[in-house]
Amino acid sequence: MSVQEHVPVIPSGAFEVKRSPGSPLWKNVSAELLREIRIGTFDARFPGELELAQRYGVSRGTIRAALRPLREAGHVSAHPGRMPKVVAGKSTAYGPLYSLLASIRESGMTHSSIVLEQNIVQNSTVAAALSMDATAELFHLARIRLADGEPIGLDEVWLPADTTSALQDSDFSQNSLYGELDRRCGMVLDGGTESLSAVVADKGQAGLLACSAGAPLLLIERVGCYRAQSLEFRRSYVVGERVEISTSFGCKA
Repeated sequence: MSVQEHVPVIPSGAFEVKRSPGSPLWKNVSAELLREIRIGTFDARFPGELELAQRYGVSRGTIRAALRPLREAGHVSAHPGRMPKVVAGKSTAYGPLYSLLASIRESGMTHSSIVLEQNIVQNSTVAAALSMDATAELFHLARIRLADGEPIGLDEVWLPADTTSALQDSDFSQNSLYGELDRRCGMVLDGGTESLSAVVADKGQAGLLACSAGAPLLLIERVGCYRAQSLEFRRSYVVGERVEISTSFGCKA
C-alpha cells in the first residue's frame, strides 16, 4: 500500500502550477513563487504555508520545500512564530566575488582573461551537483582571470549544455559570463549556495597563476540557480595575496 501526498482541493481563483517534465513539484511551485515575488504580488503581505498550499493546490510539505531555496537566497525571511516576509530589494544569490570582472573594474584596473577551455564535456561529479544525469552534456569554461595583466584567479564553470549552448560562440577573453548568459540565453541567476575555504596552490595551479607552489589560495565553490533549478557549478581559485575582500553591514559611513 503506497502513501500518497494529500493534495487539498483547489479553491476558486487558485493558481494551477505548470509542471516541467522530470522536475519535482516543489521546484515548480518555488519558481512560481519567485515569479510572483518579483512582480510584487506579495508586497503587502506574504501568505502563510496553509494559504499558499491552498493557493497552488499542493500540500504544506511541498510548500515548505518550495520556500527553502527562496529563504536561502534571501527572497523571503522567516523566523519561528512569525509570518514570512518578502525581503524587498535583497538578494544573497552572489557572494562578494560574484563577478571578478566587476570587482576588477571597480578597483580601477584593467580586466582580461586567458581562456583555457570552452567546450562541451561530460563530468559525473558536476552533473550530480546540478541534479543531472551522469552522462548529461555540460558547457565548460575555464579561464585565468587577469587584473592589469597579472593573474589573480583560476576560474571554472559548468552549465547544462542543452540550455546554454549559445555561449560557445562568446568571447570570454573580455566578456562577463553572467552578462553573456543574460544576453544570449535570457537567464539571470536568482539564488544558490556558496562556500569559501582556504587551500594551497599545487604545481599546476602555481604555473597558471604565476605564484609559488604552496601559496595560499581562496577556493570558492558555488551552485547557482535559475527559477529554483540548479544551473551553474563554479569553482574558483583566487590568489590570496592579490585580492582583498571587504563588505559592510549595519551602518553607513
